Amino acid sequence: MAIASFCLVQAGSASAQSQYVPPAPTGGYVMANGQRTADYNAALASWRQDKQFSVDYTKGYLGLEYAYVLGLSGKGQTIGINDAGVVMSHPSFAGSGKIAGLRTPVPATYGNDGMVNPRRPWEIHGTHVAGTAAGDRLANGVMFGNAFGANILSATTNFAAGDFLWWRDQILDNVMVATAQENIPALANTGRVRIINNSWGSTSTQPYTLTPSQARGAFQQTLNGLYDPVLKNDVLVVFSAGNGGGVHASVDAVTPLNDLRLRSNWLSVTNYLVNGTAASSTSLCGQTATWCVSGPGSSVVSAAQTYLVDGTAIRAKYTRAMYPTIYAATTLAQLQTAAVNAWLGVLTDYIVRRDIAQTLGRPFDEEAERTKAAQQAVGISLAYGARFMTPDPDGYTSRLAQILTIPGNVTLLGRDFSTSVLTQANTLITAELQKYISFTGPGYAALTGTSMAAPNVSGFAALLMEYFPEYKTGLISDILVSSSRDLDTPGVDLRSGWGAPQMAVALRGPTALRDTREVTVASGTTDIWSNPITDARDRYAAEVLAGFPNDIGGLVKRGGGELILTAANSYSGPTRVEQGQLTVDGSLTRSAVTAVSGGIVAGNGSVASLSAGSGGIVSPGSTGALGRLTVAGTASLGSGSQFVADIGPAGTSDQLAARSIVLGGGNLTLRPVNYVPRYGDSYTLLTASNGITGSFGSATAFSAILYPELSYGAGRVTAAVGARPYASVVAATPVQTAYARLLDANRSAYASLRGTYDLLDLQDVGTIRGSLEAIAPRSEATRRAIGTTATDNIARFYRDRLTAMTPDGFAGGTVAMIGKPLEFAANAIAAPGRPQTVSDTPTSMVRENMLPDNVSAYLAGGYIDGSGAAMPGTVGGRDPFDGFYIAGGVEARVSDTGALGFGLSYSDIDGDQRFGQSAKGELIQGTLYGRLGGTLGPALDAQFGAGVYQSSTRRQGSFVGTPFDLRSRDNALALSSEVGASYMKGSGALRFGPRVAIRTSSIDFTPTGETGSGPALTYGRDRFLSVQGRAGLQIDATQGGFRPFASAYYVHDFEGRPGYFNAGFVGGTRAQARFLTARQDRDWGEISAGVAYRSGRATVSLAADSTVGRDDVRNQSYRAGLKLSF
Repeated sequence: MAIASFCLVQAGSASAQSQYVPPAPTGGYVMANGQRTADYNAALASWRQDKQFSVDYTKGYLGLEYAYVLGLSGKGQTIGINDAGVVMSHPSFAGSGKIAGLRTPVPATYGNDGMVNPRRPWEIHGTHVAGTAAGDRLANGVMFGNAFGANILSATTNFAAGDFLWWRDQILDNVMVATAQENIPALANTGRVRIINNSWGSTSTQPYTLTPSQARGAFQQTLNGLYDPVLKNDVLVVFSAGNGGGVHASVDAVTPLNDLRLRSNWLSVTNYLVNGTAASSTSLCGQTATWCVSGPGSSVVSAAQTYLVDGTAIRAKYTRAMYPTIYAATTLAQLQTAAVNAWLGVLTDYIVRRDIAQTLGRPFDEEAERTKAAQQAVGISLAYGARFMTPDPDGYTSRLAQILTIPGNVTLLGRDFSTSVLTQANTLITAELQKYISFTGPGYAALTGTSMAAPNVSGFAALLMEYFPEYKTGLISDILVSSSRDLDTPGVDLRSGWGAPQMAVALRGPTALRDTREVTVASGTTDIWSNPITDARDRYAAEVLAGFPNDIGGLVKRGGGELILTAANSYSGPTRVEQGQLTVDGSLTRSAVTAVSGGIVAGNGSVASLSAGSGGIVSPGSTGALGRLTVAGTASLGSGSQFVADIGPAGTSDQLAARSIVLGGGNLTLRPVNYVPRYGDSYTLLTASNGITGSFGSATAFSAILYPELSYGAGRVTAAVGARPYASVVAATPVQTAYARLLDANRSAYASLRGTYDLLDLQDVGTIRGSLEAIAPRSEATRRAIGTTATDNIARFYRDRLTAMTPDGFAGGTVAMIGKPLEFAANAIAAPGRPQTVSDTPTSMVRENMLPDNVSAYLAGGYIDGSGAAMPGTVGGRDPFDGFYIAGGVEARVSDTGALGFGLSYSDIDGDQRFGQSAKGELIQGTLYGRLGGTLGPALDAQFGAGVYQSSTRRQGSFVGTPFDLRSRDNALALSSEVGASYMKGSGALRFGPRVAIRTSSIDFTPTGETGSGPALTYGRDRFLSVQGRAGLQIDATQGGFRPFASAYYVHDFEGRPGYFNAGFVGGTRAQARFLTARQDRDWGEISAGVAYRSGRATVSLAADSTVGRDDVRNQSYRAGLKLSF
């Protein structure tokens, strides 16, 4: 690619505005070569050393490396380029969607759709401006635009320069061909652009020192809402100040003086050199100072359609002899004067000749004269342009054509003359320039002027808009102008305005505000402003302040994200938080801070005054960290407001400290941070040197149980963590009610029971209820049911022994084994819980002549199966259990009608594990029993037993997410006795008859505490007592060795048991609560039946017995036997 000749100005490295290091983007800081690094300074250096970055001084002057290391490129932004048109085929705009054009209502012969006027293909101005603002960064490029990732929407203005026809069409024929001002609202209305760059304007001759009133008079415009679309679409309009050489900025840059609403959306840009002095050609800010900055605009390298003009050939044709004054000029002013005078001479000669001919009546060739004049216009313009070091094909076309269209001149010359000359001059100069211009293709050129400074600032703005995507233009503009480095006199002055924008400062937020600005931060994001912010007027020089004395800053925080202010801020306008969070970690020394519904004020800094309305939140400290927010004046927390304080271990919390605090009945919430609040913790939340009036209306509970208990003292408010009764939150179930009583009664023993309270105190109602139900001590109820079953089963066994102890059926000298007791026990003991082993060995065996003739011995065993009713209110149905028993003893016939026996028994019953709980019991008992009476007729029987019931329980599970494992073991005294009377009728072959009996049994449970981890219970002393009345029928028969037998009883229990057991917490107070057990059955039935068959010395028997109609404890036992006689 070709590059036009230019004089490079080496840009100095931008000095860092502070040592602030912004957080690195994902992957690290971006280096110029595209690599990532964690070294911030290395990334900055890589950009400063990049050849394209340093091709001129512009990027260093603005400090753009501070944006590029964060990955900013203007991506997502579209800049409107309202200029002479862009050569869109230039590689700088080759990316997909990079550039587009705006269609404007001009004749087809003019430039449109953002492209150059086809009659002026050498036009590079718009291309250069577009490249400066947003040209792509190419691997083989010479430069790149400041916002190289932004897109461009180009609109063609169709400037007058270099185009004779423009003056004919626009001025003489009143055809719209120039749409410079009209393009601004048109671009804004597309809704696509955030910035519109305008590197054009009318040169002013007014001094930059005009007063505000003088400037309004000099630059008065009637806008009639022309630029309302700029405000509606929130667009930033950037204007070059003009190239008037020290005069006031041009009329278009001054536009906001005619509509002050536009100030926040308008920028005026002057051209300053790398050394901080004004370029000699630049216009100065004047009364645009409050929206004026000084950008880099000298020898700026950017994209261009490059070409060569053969100045030598032009000068050879349009010679010094033809235009001596033009060639004699040594300054631009002399050159311009010479060209104008030469043209005026041509026109004067025409008028003189025409008038003489008319006066003398001579023929006058009007067409020839017009052609001659057109030829002279072309010659003067080309000779003028050839005087420059780089010849200018535009020459002085625009000024010469303007003279032809001045109304007075049109009157003198005639409208037809002006029209004809302009038309012919266009044809002639087009043909001439084709001879002298050779296009060398797309390249780069260095240009100077405020036209170059403006797009540098536009690109700067696009980078800011990418970094702060939610900010409106007014705030972006404040950030941009207030970031500036002072030039000329201190403060905002009439020469350089705010000064030179600095990206390192701008990325840290504004340093001054001209108005109350809306700050929107998206939810889930955080913006940090670390610059001290003042009122803009505090920065104004006296001559600027005189025109804008009310430029006072303020903030309205919106959006769900967080804005953090870290510096000492002195702006005096209001600070209003409407959404999201404002964190003041610095200070707001003059601004009144207000939080309204949806807004949060937080921080560790200080504010002048603070108020929170309904829905507003005050939360000292930073997010997730404890801190103190100080109010120099009064803090007012109104009705409906919220005060939210983070808390840590006791005594550490957020705090609001003020001179005075007024509480209007709002809500207080304590928020634990990396800490679980404990009952009894205390915190000081508010302090006020001049006292606190009013109170909070409510306090948010930590949970269903814990809540802040507030105390109001002299100049302070403290909160202690109190506890509500568990009885107020549990459901009215037996288990929850019992636990609630224990928890409420043991609060004074909190230190010993923290493991339980700390887990449960912080839960909601549903969790509390579910957790208490889950630890119901249902294994304790199962343990009692197993004990009942074991004692009842052994009593039943001996009852059956007594029935069989008839004098004529007594087999002395034998040992009987009934039901494989040794094998059964061995199997059960060796492998508890496994299916029982079935053996092919005999089930009963009798050894005769082993004992005296009046004594016999036996060994028996059997299987027990049963279930107990679950604790009332618990789920899952009944609690099953099973096991075995072994009994052995001796029996003796003491008379013809009497017999005695003594037996020892062992019962082992295990409950199934259900819901993580299980129980088991072992009954070891000795029993003395006897019978008096014959085989038929009346008989009396009795049994008396005593032993120990050894029981254990285990509860396992999760208590509020924490595993627990609790065990208990008890040795209880078990007593049993029964006295019965029967009367049997029939014969030796068949006996039957009634039997009645009274039976008592008791188990004396001792106080037992659980051990292990979790909410352990201690069970109180309890006596299980049963006094039964029994009435039934017995029957047996003998026929040919076949002997069926059966019995049935009705049982009534006279003793009403309480239906609960008492338990307390291990390590707690002496308080106990009643845990309900299943409803006691008072009446039920028991049946037993079996069959025996004797053949020779062997007797085989099968028997079973069961409760009937009993729900509290159901049980069955099964026996099988084989008896052999020797």
